[in-house]
Amino acid sequence: MANEPVLIKGTREGVTIVLNKSQDFEKAKNTIYKKLKNSKDFFAGGTAYLKINDGELNKEEYSTLKKLLLDFDMNLQEASSPKTLIFPKPNRSRVLLLKKTIRSGQKISYNGTVVIVGDVNPGSEIIATGDILIMGNLRGLAHAGAKGDKTSIVAAFRLQPTQIRIANYISRPPEGKKEVPQFPEIARLKERGIVIEPYNVLNTDIYKRKTGGD
Repeated sequence: MANEPVLIKGTREGVTIVLNKSQDFEKAKNTIYKKLKNSKDFFAGGTAYLKINDGELNKEEYSTLKKLLLDFDMNLQEASSPKTLIFPKPNRSRVLLLKKTIRSGQKISYNGTVVIVGDVNPGSEIIATGDILIMGNLRGLAHAGAKGDKTSIVAAFRLQPTQIRIANYISRPPEGKKEVPQFPEIARLKERGIVIEPYNVLNTDIYKRKTGGD
């Protein structure tokens, strides 16, 4: 990979494109085009998941790749990896950091990302247009991407919310005995629903658990 600007591989979910940003972008783009053209019958259609090594794309570069893949009837998405960064998402530059416990009846609403060092108790609400990151227990309501950003996430050391919302998608925990997570988890939109995964072993099917959704 050190000498290759691009690696393309098929997965169960579609196609993963690993782009080495330390290489020239034009060279990487042309490489993607040639590889897809040479294997059009194999790669065409479906979804392409993009990972970036050694840097990040700007919006113009991302838009260029998105248009290129549309020529092969492929949709471009960011791969669900915590190490992947394509370009700064909307409102990610605005961060509200709170070092306290959010108690029942309290409501935090912010135009950006909310980071809480502490617990979020039942009966409380956290609403953010960006991400919601809880360095503690999340047992209240969390609404990330409140203005429609479907790439937003909700993450916590202990994810036990009364309700999770991402953009206009809503999910509640299943009825009955609730599973207490023993590791940090992340909630994100995937395949038209909210999925909760262990934060440090994303994309490992044996560890995934899907929430009950509306």
